Amino acid sequence: QEQEQEQEQEQEEEIEIEKYVDVAYSRDNEAPIPWEFSRLRDKAFCAQFYDASSFKLYKGKPVKFPDYVLVSDNYFNRTWGGDRRIKNVVMTLAWIPSPSDVKQFPARDTKIPDKWMEAFETAFRMFDQDNSGSMEKQEVAKLIREATDVKPTTGQLKEIMTKFGKGGSLTRQGLLSVLQSGILRPEFHGRYTVAVSLAEAETIRRIMHIRLEQKLIDGSDMSLALRCSEAQNMIFDQSALYDDPSRYQREASWQSLRYLNCDMYFQDAQLNTLIRAMQNTPIRERVVFFMSILGCRRRATYRWKSTPLSKLFRILSEFHMLKNRSQAVRVRESMKEKGLLPYDAFRSFNAKRTGFLSPEEVWGALDFLGLKDLTPKDIFGFVEAADKNSDGNIDYPEFLAILRNPDKKDDDDDEEDDIKQSNLDIEELKIVQPKGGAELKKYQDFELKEEGRYQEREIKEAKLEAERRRLEIETEEENNLVISSNGRPNPEASENCVYWDFSTGKKPVGVTKINDSFYHMRRQGQYYLKLYAAASLKLTANLKNEIKGNGGGNRLNLFTIVTEIKFESLPAKKSIFAEKDDDMKQEYETTSRALINLTRFNDGEAAVAVDSDGAIGLGGHFDRRVKLTPKKWHFLTVVFDCKQQTVQSYIDGIAACKIDSKSQPELKIDSEDFSLSPDSFHLFASPNSASMDCEVDVKRAWIFNESKDEFVVPMMNEEFMSYDPWKVGHAISSAKVARPEGRYTDQIQMIKSMLGANAPADEELLSKLEKHRGDVQRVLMDMGVLS
Repeated sequence: QEQEQEQEQEQEEEIEIEKYVDVAYSRDNEAPIPWEFSRLRDKAFCAQFYDASSFKLYKGKPVKFPDYVLVSDNYFNRTWGGDRRIKNVVMTLAWIPSPSDVKQFPARDTKIPDKWMEAFETAFRMFDQDNSGSMEKQEVAKLIREATDVKPTTGQLKEIMTKFGKGGSLTRQGLLSVLQSGILRPEFHGRYTVAVSLAEAETIRRIMHIRLEQKLIDGSDMSLALRCSEAQNMIFDQSALYDDPSRYQREASWQSLRYLNCDMYFQDAQLNTLIRAMQNTPIRERVVFFMSILGCRRRATYRWKSTPLSKLFRILSEFHMLKNRSQAVRVRESMKEKGLLPYDAFRSFNAKRTGFLSPEEVWGALDFLGLKDLTPKDIFGFVEAADKNSDGNIDYPEFLAILRNPDKKDDDDDEEDDIKQSNLDIEELKIVQPKGGAELKKYQDFELKEEGRYQEREIKEAKLEAERRRLEIETEEENNLVISSNGRPNPEASENCVYWDFSTGKKPVGVTKINDSFYHMRRQGQYYLKLYAAASLKLTANLKNEIKGNGGGNRLNLFTIVTEIKFESLPAKKSIFAEKDDDMKQEYETTSRALINLTRFNDGEAAVAVDSDGAIGLGGHFDRRVKLTPKKWHFLTVVFDCKQQTVQSYIDGIAACKIDSKSQPELKIDSEDFSLSPDSFHLFASPNSASMDCEVDVKRAWIFNESKDEFVVPMMNEEFMSYDPWKVGHAISSAKVARPEGRYTDQIQMIKSMLGANAPADEELLSKLEKHRGDVQRVLMDMGVLS
């Protein structure tokens, strides 16, 4: 049930993002830009094309594509601002400006990152069946087939063994040099693939038809072809002089542009090519780029985690892909040597008779087949590579996929028919015992879970980064609107405070509404936001880096959060039956509603909550001396001080619940649990749905990057009350109103009573209060009275 609720929550977030993109989509300056066809004689003349590695959305970041992949300005113009709907990549231009300038890329560096080398060495061991530390020609051919998805020719093998081998075999370093050389996967300077607009493709095709059997440009041997990405990259038209590039360069260009097009369904060989093309881009950046682009396309945001593309966001490099494949090759070879039919083998390995192979059964099977010196990490890696339905096991169809000959054609059913035949009863089979249950469980409970959490966190960080780009654009557009209308921004931000106004009937910038919440109108022009059960808000206090970390690091360790909230009814008490005096009696226990959740991804319990009695709870500890009253607006103030390890709450300026490290040492108030990341935090959110089973209304919210003193909190609340937008009649979207007379009168009197004869003149105090937005504590600090 909790997983379903999490999925529903993610869907709501995606819907909210999609709604925003529809609103923010701009079409300014989208008219096609004409260019002279004769420019194609030389790349230096073609300023209308740019490297795909420079492609980025407004305020976004690019990723690294192969150097020979280009994008036309008429497909996506680099000068565009705001959010744009991105066209689908339908037609591409294969272009050779001058055949005489075509030169092969030099060999790639054989000094690869340590993680890549570790994966490569594991793959080498799998293919080195006699553990000699070198490979014969036949072993080399198998590895090359798995690395490149193409069987090497006799001529290629001879060249490889002669150039990189010694004594008829290849060492580990020699084989790495082969894979990094251009012998197997040549790439060439001077040949390009360009993502073009449909209008450009149509015009180019018309010119090609006019110039049939002629040079396309007089005095130039330029050649080109038009391909359709949506039609398996087939050639629609080509010029007389055009010749096709190498298979690898053609595939790398196509798969790169399919990734740019946000395609999600790739064949295994296509993914292998794409991973190699993208491996110099960190995984998080691959995800951020993809999610940002996907949000700007007019198509449903499918859950890519369950599609083949997800491997691109899990597999670091071509060597990690090769490692996964090498283990499958060893299984195929070993079963062939032992004369095992796949159906019999599966039944032998499935000692528990469950119909699927668990990780410990997989380890037992691999050990039986001669794959020694494996670790729990290798076993889980093998299972993950084969596990298409992500259930943590390998079922029979997945087992068959491991054993499938990569050179077998898709329509060849004879082999699969042979696979299913068996004349052995279950009693005649030798049962292979599972292995390493305790080791696997230990690894799963610690390293694997930690790795899974890390990967999931990387995905969440990537999503947050993609969202941040949209928020920056939304903020820029809001600021332009504010300037043009002489209004006020929402939220309002200064170097020490961010203020959100939910009384305008319009969602503040940077706020994501999750699940059901609607603006209710109290009177004409007087709104508040009602959040129903299971609804929450995600906010960022860092749209322009106004609020910076304090107390060390990027997080806030000293801060104050104020919310103006109302409950029509407090969280309902839960009915339970307890045995008393040999009789079952009905009792009621309090429940709670989350108020402030400091975790970035709502993956931990709320730091602040309210219970059925209206008592405020901090870290699960409740104080019932001061309570919230139903049907009444309250100012809830919570002051966090991670340095002093204290958290103090106030209701309408009256001290309520307080926790500190001395009274509650188990809470660890000096940890991340009670600090705040300005780029993302939540109001009224909890991963526990039972803590969100209550409606709540919100009118305003503030966050300060300092811990307010107890004598400042009541004055601060009075200041907020005196400028209630419902009373003074101003809203964010309206023009600025003149400041009412007598502003800061109470603060001026308080400072004068504190300083006596040493108090400055009223005009000077008013100026300082204006500067610090009525914050008496900061005024006194500015004057040197407080340190």
